Amino acid sequence: MEQPQLLGRLLLKFDHADAAVPEDLSAAVRAPDGSVWVASDEHGVLHRLSPEEPRVFSHQQRHDVAGRLGVKGGEEMDIEALDLQDGHLWLVGSHSSVRKKPKGKGVEKDLARLATVQHEPARFLLARLPVPRHEKANAAPPGNGRGAKTKGAVTLEPSGGSRLVELLREDEHLGPFLVPAGAGAPPGALAIPSKDNGLDIEGLAVHGDRIFLGLRGPVLRGWAVLLELEVEDTGHGALEPKRKKKGGWYRKHFLHLDGLGIRELSRHGNDLLILAGPTLPLDGTIRLYRLRNGLNLTRSSLHEQEPGDLEPLFDVPRSEKADHAEGVALFSYFDEDDSVLVVYDSPAKQRRYGPHGVLADVFRLP
Repeated sequence: MEQPQLLGRLLLKFDHADAAVPEDLSAAVRAPDGSVWVASDEHGVLHRLSPEEPRVFSHQQRHDVAGRLGVKGGEEMDIEALDLQDGHLWLVGSHSSVRKKPKGKGVEKDLARLATVQHEPARFLLARLPVPRHEKANAAPPGNGRGAKTKGAVTLEPSGGSRLVELLREDEHLGPFLVPAGAGAPPGALAIPSKDNGLDIEGLAVHGDRIFLGLRGPVLRGWAVLLELEVEDTGHGALEPKRKKKGGWYRKHFLHLDGLGIRELSRHGNDLLILAGPTLPLDGTIRLYRLRNGLNLTRSSLHEQEPGDLEPLFDVPRSEKADHAEGVALFSYFDEDDSVLVVYDSPAKQRRYGPHGVLADVFRLP
């Protein structure tokens, strides 16, 4: 494994109205026109930044995808990953439940919070929509976010639950981690939260009609899980899983990532780049791997680390309690696709630039 080679930094400049966004970046993808799309995981909004000058991206365009997908106002989408293909923008939510945090306002209250697991239906979205055109920062979304989905937008989400979760509940490896919540819980609610090694989708890569989903959790005896499925558009605003000819709705690829979970995916030729980190909410190693020919896998598989198959590339430098690498995207710095762009949640003070800017890193790809 090589030492990371930082080629440089990009300045991402946001408008005043979105000053909180740089603190919470969870995903990034570079478009063919040279612009960069980013998301923050607690907002149902995507931001398109265009090159202003070398290494500076601004001219922010704000797109309310929550409104476009018919998400009800106030629901958290938890967008964890993005991809672009054939004029369409893909996004995925974490598909997770959340355990409340103690707030230090009394033992009894904190114990009650730790016993409370929340379910947000908007987190259980896998969606594809036409690349949005420019909309004004304060424009009301179509339907005012009350269930009116934009024409051309499609989602993998049946009424009252998650089609993907329904399928995985029957899985011999993942099913035990998708136990339904107790009596009285909403349909589709999960008993095991993401930060307790429950289901947590944080990586997305799209290749034709094949969707690759990287799981931060669960991690099974140190093996991370990469799901692969095919979907088709029903023509009625919905995506449906496509059953494979030899049976099964999806494939599973188990990756030995040194006990880490998958935090993001990016395509590089026929390879998959995998950003990996701890499953728990703690500071720890963030490492980039390459799965050789990962886009052309033809059956479920298991990958040890070895040259020509699964290769660790480098560790992303980090700061204690800051600079949590969340998003990775293929980038062209000196040559075409010679590097990766990394964006951070909870950026260190030194990473902030001006009142509404934040610095992203560009690392050379070995």
